[in-house]
Amino acid sequence: MAGVDPLLSRDTVGRSLSRKEQLLYWLSAGFFCTLFLPGMPVVNNVFTGGLFVFSFFYNTLAEKRQLLVLRKEVLLMVLFFLLHIISVFFSQDKREAVNMLVLRIPLLLFPLSLGLIHIRPALKNRILLSYCCVVTVVALICLVWALAKYLRTGDGVYLYNDSLTLPIKMQSSYFALVVSVAVFSIFYLLESGYLVRLPKRYAQLSIVFLLVFHFLLASRISLFILYAGLLILAGSYMVKMKRTGLGLLLVAGLLICVVVCIRAFPKTLNRFRELEYPTYHFNSEAAESHYNGTLTPDQWNGANIRLAIWKCGWQVGKAHWLTGVQLGDKQARLMEAYKANGFEFGVRNRRNMHSLYLDIFCCFGIIGLALFLAGYLVLPLRTAWRSADWIGLAILLTFAIGMIVESYFDRSAGCLLAGFFFSFIAGYKDGIPGKKQWNMWVVG
Repeated sequence: MAGVDPLLSRDTVGRSLSRKEQLLYWLSAGFFCTLFLPGMPVVNNVFTGGLFVFSFFYNTLAEKRQLLVLRKEVLLMVLFFLLHIISVFFSQDKREAVNMLVLRIPLLLFPLSLGLIHIRPALKNRILLSYCCVVTVVALICLVWALAKYLRTGDGVYLYNDSLTLPIKMQSSYFALVVSVAVFSIFYLLESGYLVRLPKRYAQLSIVFLLVFHFLLASRISLFILYAGLLILAGSYMVKMKRTGLGLLLVAGLLICVVVCIRAFPKTLNRFRELEYPTYHFNSEAAESHYNGTLTPDQWNGANIRLAIWKCGWQVGKAHWLTGVQLGDKQARLMEAYKANGFEFGVRNRRNMHSLYLDIFCCFGIIGLALFLAGYLVLPLRTAWRSADWIGLAILLTFAIGMIVESYFDRSAGCLLAGFFFSFIAGYKDGIPGKKQWNMWVVG
């Protein structure tokens, strides 16, 4: 068990880590911090590069070759990125293709580094703890900034959605993904017995705070993922662990948190009311709805915008279903589909696919989509399930469901987060797992 100072590695478990494990831990913690530094990509690049170089030389090439054979998902991740490189040569717009390739380079760097080392459970837990601490501190900074703006202006808009994450210049939907992973990770650290005494109390307070903050971010898909995940966790306590009291307590606590948040911050519900108006007309010149304003059926909103985009994207993908339109030409072909359908709203705002699965299908066809699904979802999920790794399952499914409505690989934050966590989960696996009994305390 961790002692009173697990974050700084001065507890018993921390002192048991080797020097190179401690350095990997600190590089990972620095990487997490730099993810949220606004307007400072160079600093993040330094830590990303440092993490790659150190992890690449963390073990021998012979060990890496052996792990590459065992971890077939890592091999498929690398092949998926090689498909990007091939696509550059077949793209008509070479400049756009190269820009997208550079943006997505974390999808190659992390599998070749973190994905090909062995991360012991002690180090895995320590890295997750640093991630949770960084996310909690960043969320607290954003909330303090938002409250200061609200008290100065009296405008509640600063307490919700994208306005809440203005200090870190990250879209609320992406930070909601970050917070969801942090909440699941804190639950895992608590229930694995990793945190005791004072750190345990801090972790419990962090969960309450992050649940409220997550509600204010008002990301529909992330709210669904988080609450569904916590309800499944409660159900596991009651059914598999035979701890009915703890499961019911978790459900009751979640319901109380939701009710209090709805009463205190009602504007979040406006994001869900958009789902009442899914109809759209491509040639509509109506303005886009805003959670701080009045919602009307004729407006563009987060739901019907996606439906319109997906229809255009499907037209592009269906016409090039085998090999796709290639990386550099995807956005141009999507704009052509917008214009052909009279979707001027999409043209003006240059909306992307808003679905990573559709994005990959349009770029690389059914071949690329199959490669992506196998490497990023099917094999990792199968391994996590067979090894009874519920935190791995939770993180993988958080990304998998979020990818339905967001094109994570079109933004630097999405590539960095996906590249790190998919490779990190592969890194603490030894390969083909043996059969284990499902136990919420037996992980990795």
